[in-house]
Amino acid sequence: MSWQVYVDDHICCQIQCRIAVIAGLDGGIWAKRENDPNAQITPSELKFIVDSMRTNPSVFEENGIHIGGEKYICLKAENTLLRGRKGSSALCVVATEKCLIAAGTIDGVPAGNLNIVVEKLGEYLRASGY
Repeated sequence: MSWQVYVDDHICCQIQCRIAVIAGLDGGIWAKRENDPNAQITPSELKFIVDSMRTNPSVFEENGIHIGGEKYICLKAENTLLRGRKGSSALCVVATEKCLIAAGTIDGVPAGNLNIVVEKLGEYLRASGY
């Protein structure tokens, strides 16, 4: 199964996303979907997120979470989990041993639904060795 299937079928088919991405810990993008023409997920954003989550997650509490050209207010920052908000849209980021999963909703989608989808995918990938 390709990584794009995980983004399309395991994230975006369950939640209306503005952005969704699976990337390696080096920031290299394995699969993504950008449903907003202004959204541009970059490897440098992802690499910064990975590195900061591992070493100093509190940096997100101070500066916000920047992804897809947007800044999200950080609600939770841990070594393997970030949650953020921007207006009525939500962001969830999960780091596993080998990859990073991130998804941000369109306005109005409940954050709890997003968190369940992204965190369950993270648990599945961890159990599969990723």
